[in-house]
Amino acid sequence: MKKTLKISLIVVGSLLALTVVANIGLSLWLKYKLPDYLKNKTPYQITYKSLNVEILSGNIAADDIIIRTKQPNNTQVAMLHGSLGGINISRLGVIEFLKNKRLEASSVKLIRPNITVRLAEQKNNSSKKEPLPFTIKNIEIDNGNLEIKKSDQTQLFSAKDLNLNIKNLSLNENQDELPFALDSYEITAKNFFVRLGKVYSVTATSIKTKDGKLDVSDFTLKSLLDFKNWERNFKSQKSLFQIKSKQLVFEKLIFSKTKLSLKNAMLQSPEFVIHNRDSKVIKTNKKKAEFDLDFQNVDIIDGKLSILKATGVRSFSIAKFNANVRNFLMDTETSKNKIPFSYQDYKLTGNQLFYDAGKYYTIDLSSFGMTPQNIDCKVFNLNPKYSRAEFVKMIPMENDLFDISASRIQFLGLKWSYDHDQPDIHIKNIKLNEVDANIFRSKIPKDNPKEKLLYSKLLRNIKFPLLVDNLNLINSRLVYEEDKPDANGPGKVIFSNFNMNVRNLNSNKKKGADTKVPIAINCQFMEVSPMKVNWNFDTANLHDQFTFSGYINNLPANDINPFIKPYMNITATGLITSLNFDFKGNNDIMNGKFRIAHKDLKVNVLDQKTKEKKKFLSAVINLIVRKDSKQFPESVDVYVERNKERSFFNLFWKGIEDGLKKTLVSINVDKVKKNVEDVKKTVKETKTKIKEAKENISNTVK
Repeated sequence: MKKTLKISLIVVGSLLALTVVANIGLSLWLKYKLPDYLKNKTPYQITYKSLNVEILSGNIAADDIIIRTKQPNNTQVAMLHGSLGGINISRLGVIEFLKNKRLEASSVKLIRPNITVRLAEQKNNSSKKEPLPFTIKNIEIDNGNLEIKKSDQTQLFSAKDLNLNIKNLSLNENQDELPFALDSYEITAKNFFVRLGKVYSVTATSIKTKDGKLDVSDFTLKSLLDFKNWERNFKSQKSLFQIKSKQLVFEKLIFSKTKLSLKNAMLQSPEFVIHNRDSKVIKTNKKKAEFDLDFQNVDIIDGKLSILKATGVRSFSIAKFNANVRNFLMDTETSKNKIPFSYQDYKLTGNQLFYDAGKYYTIDLSSFGMTPQNIDCKVFNLNPKYSRAEFVKMIPMENDLFDISASRIQFLGLKWSYDHDQPDIHIKNIKLNEVDANIFRSKIPKDNPKEKLLYSKLLRNIKFPLLVDNLNLINSRLVYEEDKPDANGPGKVIFSNFNMNVRNLNSNKKKGADTKVPIAINCQFMEVSPMKVNWNFDTANLHDQFTFSGYINNLPANDINPFIKPYMNITATGLITSLNFDFKGNNDIMNGKFRIAHKDLKVNVLDQKTKEKKKFLSAVINLIVRKDSKQFPESVDVYVERNKERSFFNLFWKGIEDGLKKTLVSINVDKVKKNVEDVKKTVKETKTKIKEAKENISNTVK
């Protein structure tokens, strides 16, 4: 037993002795032979003031180091140029470093480094993937100035007064994930620059961490290329981005290879510019990056946003906005959804929103606010880009020109989701306050042969579930004008003090939901006469049946002249004390009852070409116009067929026109015109016969 113990002690002692000798020997070799090794076996000239090596711990320390590259113009090897006040390496893999020039260490500390690095050219003819250049768990830089360039002198990274402390760093060779992971970091730097791939760079005047927060001043993400070069060389990218921010603050920013998370983020006065290409994006088979984003709270303060077309003209902008997003998450599960992220809550407010709405219109808002439940827009404007004359010249066939404003638009009680890759939208209330809408149509362009769908079918054609419990149009004004290519001028209908309630506005896509849509309208017709309408249809009715009933009271006939003059070639005076209609119809016809009461009504018939009053015909017409409605029947029957190339309101007007003709005049005006022409012809023939008779008598006397 004693002999065995003695042998064991001898072996252990021998190993320790050998280790000590090896430690001393390697230390002496590194101290005296390393300079020769570095000089003869590496492309660098490295000098130092002192060197300390501990073989048992693998620790190396050196002071006052100067590094030079023997052949600085040789781009096949990396160029190092500069100095270090000192370097401390813990647990260095000496053999790996000497044999493969690969740095494996537990930690590295660089003291006052002032170094420029130019990377070696990539080996294009080698299919073998280059290994990572180092494996270091902990990196510390004390008051350094660093600059890293590519072989062609393109700048990759630079920083002044850099202080860095990284714990448990691991680099990631999987390009679909984040490039690195770490447990913690501390950093301060000035004039920070880093290149991100081939397109973007990030700069900041200063970066610092304190109490778990990363604070970045004068942050900029910008393109390294102008738009035309980017558009030509990166055809798989839709947009080019630029971001500037006075200050960025990130609290508890955590990096892992598959996740980037933070507790709080704040962007102060950021400016976002998105420049879109017009040409089609070329799709690639590039695999989507596989990492998660988890942001507990993000604030944007006094932000600006601009989206530009390829020409540089803005298509969307917000002059100033504030935003808050809580519990934003994008991970493997959310990426399976139509919207690839989730959130708990958000709030967005802004001023001076502009949107280019296509070929003919722009939209602007003075201010807006949004949450998941509500949207509130103030001073809305839909602005035509062109005058009426310019618009008429541009359109190939009949089309409406809209000019619409509203003091306020609200969407209240908004709920939406995606179900089977389609949105499902439910809104409790939509309020449109003080809308001023002008709708203009010129009859100069040729007719548009496309069928104009009734509103029930338009709603039914919406491909996703939509339900609005209540839509209210409040204290508004609607004007419709039609301009005919004759001397009559535009036909014009005005609805003022317009109030409308629409209930159960739906697309007939919600299972089990009521599909009937009742509409109630109260307004002033032609700005003077009270008007009330009840309108009903059912989006589930495939024949698009509807009812449309109501009345207009105390309407001066003068006020409807702007509309009846272009279409009926008549003007009227007097008072329509009441006009009642009760119509029902479908996609093909409309019929129903019409009743009118009037006082002192007179009709003037106009010449179709000269537009002058036809005195004789007007006199005849007024002889048969019922001036006193006391003898009127209760109602007349109206029947009109729908022209499917015209709107619903054209059908309604045809019904009113039919009722007016049947009520105001006991025989059709056109028939009167024909009878008058027949009388004129008879008189003319009689005069001719009398003249002939006179001539015959005269000849007989002679």
